[in-house]
Amino acid sequence: MKDKIAVIDDHADSLEILHEALSPTYEVETFSDPIDALNKIKSGSYSAIVTDVMMPKLNGFELMKSIIEESPNLPVILVTAFGTLDAAANTIKSGAFDYLSKPLNLNEIRLVVSNAVSHFKMAKKSAKDVSGASKDINISNVVGKSEKMLRVFKLIGRAAPTSSSILIEGESGTGKEVVARSIHTNSPRADKPFIPISVAAIPDQLLEAELFGHEKGAFTGALFARDGLFTEAEGGTLFLDEVGEIPLQLQPKLLRVLQEHEVRRIGSSASKIVDVRIIAATNRNLEQLVREKLFREDLFYRLSVIRIELPPLRERQEDIPLLIAYFLGKYSRQHNKKISGISDELMATLVKFDWPGNVRELENFIDRTIALAAGPVLSASDIELPTTTIRESSWPDYLPTSLSLDEVENKYIQKVLRESNNNYVQAAKTLKINKSTLYRKLGKPQK
Repeated sequence: MKDKIAVIDDHADSLEILHEALSPTYEVETFSDPIDALNKIKSGSYSAIVTDVMMPKLNGFELMKSIIEESPNLPVILVTAFGTLDAAANTIKSGAFDYLSKPLNLNEIRLVVSNAVSHFKMAKKSAKDVSGASKDINISNVVGKSEKMLRVFKLIGRAAPTSSSILIEGESGTGKEVVARSIHTNSPRADKPFIPISVAAIPDQLLEAELFGHEKGAFTGALFARDGLFTEAEGGTLFLDEVGEIPLQLQPKLLRVLQEHEVRRIGSSASKIVDVRIIAATNRNLEQLVREKLFREDLFYRLSVIRIELPPLRERQEDIPLLIAYFLGKYSRQHNKKISGISDELMATLVKFDWPGNVRELENFIDRTIALAAGPVLSASDIELPTTTIRESSWPDYLPTSLSLDEVENKYIQKVLRESNNNYVQAAKTLKINKSTLYRKLGKPQK
């Protein structure tokens, strides 16, 4: 039986194009009146909605809001005539699953709708009760309008309703915990605990007890029994930061939790079933660690069911003014200072700055500058920035010198893949290698 799709547009030609693209795969119902469509959607059984934005009586955003109020997991795809990233980002932030730009592309239509239907089925299967979850995707703490951050917004919206494990990758300071919290906040687990732990901050000999708990007398110093973080996070989310640092001997036990959904305290012979979503984060190349036999391959794939890559600040330069504005508001209130803005000269300097510590460094800088500022407008006289970190060169010069040659090559391959929308044929042409060589370098079987 075909999945049912509702298509709403007040232009007959657009309805015809969408019907032509989707009807071979789906049962398609078309509507030229959004009010009629909304009434039918509320009483019907649909797997995805495709709607135009600019319509009389009810625009696409209003229609989407009404649909989400009734069915939070039903994916809504907006068809827009805009081409700006600002408007596209607002579309995703408003709760849309995705957007299609006019003129419509048939292949893109089919791909986006296929993704939406798959997402709906997964969310419907994994989310038993979404009554306490947020109706709209709230990513107010994830700031940006660049194309790379728009992809992050999309992934947050798609991943949040599911219970799949998520791996967030990115350099230190890129905001991995902020994204993890946003996913939790927008998930059916939002009213349950979100418990973060930095794996690297806990000595190896204590990490197992911290995660899984222990019985009284299980080891020297275990004066009483205690639950581990997996038990404390029951029903919610456990965020494993710097997961690449987890000791090799402890990885099989973590894998068992992911596979069997059960934990066993140190010193106990009994296991306990737990319902915990795992979000892991790393600033290391886990695939390289797998090749070096420092990280289990099966654990890597269990953790990375959904992968979200956060770009460094130097690769999203257009987001720096937005982040500065966000932090100006936050720390002006915190320091009880009336900071009205920032000079053009200072803004230009900050946009060029390399920010090796990424968003965390920028936030700390704004916090410190506001605390010490003498006037209502931040200017160059309020700051001291090392001139050696002003950006002058191209992408390869930003790479840390601690990386091996293999890691540098891998990062460049991943960059080319992203820029080609994961089109392996196009990426291989750009890299001037054949497709089989590309798969081999990535350690993947050729498709």
